[in-house]
Amino acid sequence: MISKEQFGFNTFWWEQLHGEKEIESCVTCLTDIGYRYVEFKRDSFVQKDLAAEFKLAAEITRSAGLEVSNFVILRDLAGGDAKGIDDVVETIEATRAAGVSLLNCCFGGMPTPIQPPPEDWWMQARPSHGPAWDRLVPALEKICDAAEKHDVFMVLEATIGAIVHDFYSTQELFRRFDHPRLCLTLDPSHFFLYRNDIPYAIRELGSKIKHVHVKDAIGVPGTNLDQMFPILGSGGIDWVAFFGALEEIGYGQALSGEYEQFKYMAQVLRYDPVAPAQETYQAMRALLDIYRAHVGGGGG
Repeated sequence: MISKEQFGFNTFWWEQLHGEKEIESCVTCLTDIGYRYVEFKRDSFVQKDLAAEFKLAAEITRSAGLEVSNFVILRDLAGGDAKGIDDVVETIEATRAAGVSLLNCCFGGMPTPIQPPPEDWWMQARPSHGPAWDRLVPALEKICDAAEKHDVFMVLEATIGAIVHDFYSTQELFRRFDHPRLCLTLDPSHFFLYRNDIPYAIRELGSKIKHVHVKDAIGVPGTNLDQMFPILGSGGIDWVAFFGALEEIGYGQALSGEYEQFKYMAQVLRYDPVAPAQETYQAMRALLDIYRAHVGGGGG
């Protein structure tokens, strides 16, 4: 049964987790709010001794009664960047050193379309997805070999504007390369922007889903004026259907809230990470209560 005991928060707004004091402050904040899981991003750390830093973060988190749901690394897996792939492998090793089993990563941006020559100005640009897919598969082979060696699951996330961005490109990913260590972070906001049937996608992807983000969306893919990730509960996602589908597949891991109101964060909250964490938790509680009322259960 989906419950508040699964609530976590992505801590990327804590941009400098550079020592014990900073990590403790972050974790204490989330504990006091009521979260049970913490999601840490690699780039928040110093990264001089990544394994030791991840291990320290996990120890502090567990001492506070919480768990690290996963670590996150943002690198372009489809762009042919060998250094980025090596960074992912290094982060797999650090994740295992911390006693954590999930590492979230994205796929990088959509390849730039091929522009017509100037004399054919009237022609449309052509997509160039094939080479990106061809680069992605060997990258995943190397990454998944490392994940298997270190007993870590890669929970890759489909994101707007990436080669893997919705339900159907996720299916194409597994058609091209399936591996026991290749799993998913399900973020409904990106699927919503591409007008996917989110409950259907959850049921179809089923056991591949090992981590879940809770984030709302409005609009259609394009510029920031065309789409956005608004305050949780104010977008277009049907949260009753969402939670219902997760219960149907027996999902029992973390529900990690994300706050991506970047302009509001900069101009109003002045990058204070506490307010987004509080607001997101309150919204998650409210949405879960609505779901429980809908299915005839108590608050959760």
